[in-house]
Amino acid sequence: MARLTLAILHQQGRKANRMGFADNLSGWIYYGVTCSLSLRPVDQSLGRSGPKLDNEEEYPGLRKRFPWRGDIAVLGSYLLLTVILTYPLVFHFTSHVPGDGSDDPALVWNLWWVKHALVDLRTNPLICDFMFYPIGIDLTFYTLTIVNGLASVPLQSVVGLVAGSNVILFLTFVLSGYGAYLLVKYLLPPEAHPSIAFISGLIYAFSSNRFIYASLGQFNIASTQWIPFYILFVIKTRRRPGRLRYPLLAALFLLLNGYTEFTYASFLIIFTFVYVLYWLTADGWRQSLPFVRNLALVAIIFLFGMSPILYRMVRVMAVEGDFLVEGLGFANVFSADLLGFLVPSHLHPLRDLWRRRFHFSYLNFVFIGYTVLVLAACGATRLLKDRTVRFWVLAAVTFSLIALGPTLRINRRELDLPLPFDLLQALPFFKGNRYPSRYSVMLALCWATLAGYGLHRLSGSLKGKSRRWAFAASIASLILIEHLSVPLPLSDMRVPDIYQTVAAEEGDFSVLEIPLAWRNGFRVTGTKDPVIMFEQFYQTTHEKRIVGGNTSRNPEFSFQYFTEAPVINSIIALETGHEVDQETWQHDKELAPSLLRLLNVRYVILHTDEIPRPLHNYVSSVIGGEEVYDQGGIVAYSVTPPPPQRETVIDLGTDAAHLNLGEGWSESGGEHMWAQRKETRLFVSLPRRRQQMTLRVMAPGPDQTLEIVLNGKFVTRLDLSSAWQEYRVTLPVDCLKDGLNEFHFRFGRLFPAEEIQDGDYVIGDTGVTAAANILVKSAGEEVGDFGHIYVDGRNLSPDERGYNMVVLDPRSGLVESAGHFDTFASEEQSQLLADFLATIPAGKIVAVAVEDEASLHLTEEAVRALGSIGATGDLRGRFRWEHAVIGVKGAIPGQALERMGVLQPVSVGVGQGLTEPTAAAAFDHIIFQAVD
Repeated sequence: MARLTLAILHQQGRKANRMGFADNLSGWIYYGVTCSLSLRPVDQSLGRSGPKLDNEEEYPGLRKRFPWRGDIAVLGSYLLLTVILTYPLVFHFTSHVPGDGSDDPALVWNLWWVKHALVDLRTNPLICDFMFYPIGIDLTFYTLTIVNGLASVPLQSVVGLVAGSNVILFLTFVLSGYGAYLLVKYLLPPEAHPSIAFISGLIYAFSSNRFIYASLGQFNIASTQWIPFYILFVIKTRRRPGRLRYPLLAALFLLLNGYTEFTYASFLIIFTFVYVLYWLTADGWRQSLPFVRNLALVAIIFLFGMSPILYRMVRVMAVEGDFLVEGLGFANVFSADLLGFLVPSHLHPLRDLWRRRFHFSYLNFVFIGYTVLVLAACGATRLLKDRTVRFWVLAAVTFSLIALGPTLRINRRELDLPLPFDLLQALPFFKGNRYPSRYSVMLALCWATLAGYGLHRLSGSLKGKSRRWAFAASIASLILIEHLSVPLPLSDMRVPDIYQTVAAEEGDFSVLEIPLAWRNGFRVTGTKDPVIMFEQFYQTTHEKRIVGGNTSRNPEFSFQYFTEAPVINSIIALETGHEVDQETWQHDKELAPSLLRLLNVRYVILHTDEIPRPLHNYVSSVIGGEEVYDQGGIVAYSVTPPPPQRETVIDLGTDAAHLNLGEGWSESGGEHMWAQRKETRLFVSLPRRRQQMTLRVMAPGPDQTLEIVLNGKFVTRLDLSSAWQEYRVTLPVDCLKDGLNEFHFRFGRLFPAEEIQDGDYVIGDTGVTAAANILVKSAGEEVGDFGHIYVDGRNLSPDERGYNMVVLDPRSGLVESAGHFDTFASEEQSQLLADFLATIPAGKIVAVAVEDEASLHLTEEAVRALGSIGATGDLRGRFRWEHAVIGVKGAIPGQALERMGVLQPVSVGVGQGLTEPTAAAAFDHIIFQAVD
């Protein structure tokens, strides 16, 4: 190997020195370009043989002994360019990662979690209760980058987590370039100059969009390395349909894309669809049939390989609803601007020359580069008769249109011109990608391929080996200069000392970090300060559970469990600038010990530079604890949760029981709550000693059964009565744990909500009785961002910003009309609201829920119109207040059921408070008593 390296470097170094390139960037590019000369052909079946090295006679047997010497040289060249172009990362390799502190801490956390779950905990990494504690979070809907995580496992043991993350990032650059290199090498004719494929790989690997994704810490999106490999083997599958290994390899690389970044698998499915349609049209169905059969095999293998993910997705969404995207999901913001194709990156060292002239709604990911554009145009125009070239033109146009998003934008000016992205928003799974500009990764590969064709044409007109190499080096230099993104922004990943202290303490407990927040791809509950992401990363050091967390997609409950909890709700209010009255402080102080006991909190860590002083005072007064650390803007308290009580009473229907209730429970139905699913969860802090559990339960019909599972172990099965009855169950010691215990209640059947009519259905003081269960919930942006109107457990609200309304017939309970009015946006919407209420006949039930914000352009006329259904609330001057009403048209103001608030969601209801269309059983209370 040493002999090989000396041979190549000696030969290429002599050439570089003669041309005067060795001491500058072009010299390094020249080394990389010329190293590709010796690459063997990608497909040996084509019968091509690579050109000989000048020194092949000097070193006999070199080609036979080192068949991959060219590949190694190309990989080494891409690695060298990666080190240079990610400056100054190489000088902070073990302490920093690229990023702005927003996504990079979580993406580094991913690597740790995959290793910690598989190696240390020996559990499924998709199920995580180390965040969102105690309910946990399903990481099926999260960008977990499992392939990167698996690759990092040995690296973490050798070089550490941060350096391991940087190694993985470097590999994404190197392998992206190499994959595009192999693809273009295969597509070009055998006589093509070897530097062309190298430059095409360079375009794909070092395009502006990849540096931007790296600078944002979005290492999942920067992981584009498997895309060209999949496309290469799809093309080979078409050209050589008899070779089974090609569809097998295509399926393998499609799976690697899916388990690295799921949206890339969807991008490649779109690519494959376009590719198949094109060649079906060009070749005809009969000739394409073997290719289509092979692609069917690819699809089967892919679906089987992704089945653990897809099965969990379908199963969760069948219960929780489709939460992959909310509305447009900011697609109108995260779209490419048409001028973006011509404007260099904001990371370019010379960005000040053009930055003020252009105004994009978000960062520009789609810059092509003028050199690449000229080369691609040259290849497309002169070789358009080539069917393969025509396909790549079609692919470039297709992905360019998709990247532009739902509507066309030119220098931030939006034109009402619908684009293909709207079609994707209607497709399951595909609509999960809310960033149209992310299709830029496909664009980069299309442009790189077309540029390869252009380079092939141009280089063919040059005579002499040295001229061709000089031309190649010059082109490569121009491309890199246009896409230059140095210095790359870095995030400091060094961990404060307090987390080493927490790590040293034995036991399984949780850490309460403040500011406290929960983040997904659409919103943040709590503070939006980037410190919340570092709190997640610091878990990689202390390895204890945390209450907050970050994910990509999640059911609404995952946020509302915390948002609506006493104490936690006050923390959220204070850290977002609201005030909490002293009465609430005192109430929270009474409930804080039970919260600390349930969550098993031993440390409360405050990042004092990122929180208001009142929040610090609140924590000191309400939670307390012993101060054990005060350094660098961090104050830490050690707290001792009170021990589990001998008797624990969970009075369902009260605020104190909120944190005990996991998924599947209704809102309070008065003095009881309903289990609404076949399986619900309950959390209780208990000592590890034999317990007697007493449940007061009622089934809504006959033949109902209840299985009780404690910490994964079956306890008993009960036959439930349709009348209120108490049941006593002895919990064996071997099923219990000291501290948090998790119960699963599994029911034999479900009953339709329409059949459950037990309770008070009179609407306030109107005297009107509803024929259905009605529940209205309103939440501002900071505490939920919804306006739900449930009728017999079905959410019939338009769920749009402003006032949402549903009109029902009081006798049948059927919905007659619905509407939404964005009184935040304009006074015209207030007029429409008033007109809508004016048309409703007297005696009709009107349910009203405000979502997000409704006060800014709310008029006096609209407020008077709300009074016509018995409401008295006036949101004017109350920004992002909640407002929930169940009224009757023609009622006197004050007669409706009505609540307003600002610190947490508000709700009003008649009937059972159901939020799902089925129910299993009603629970009044659950009591646990230690048995000696």
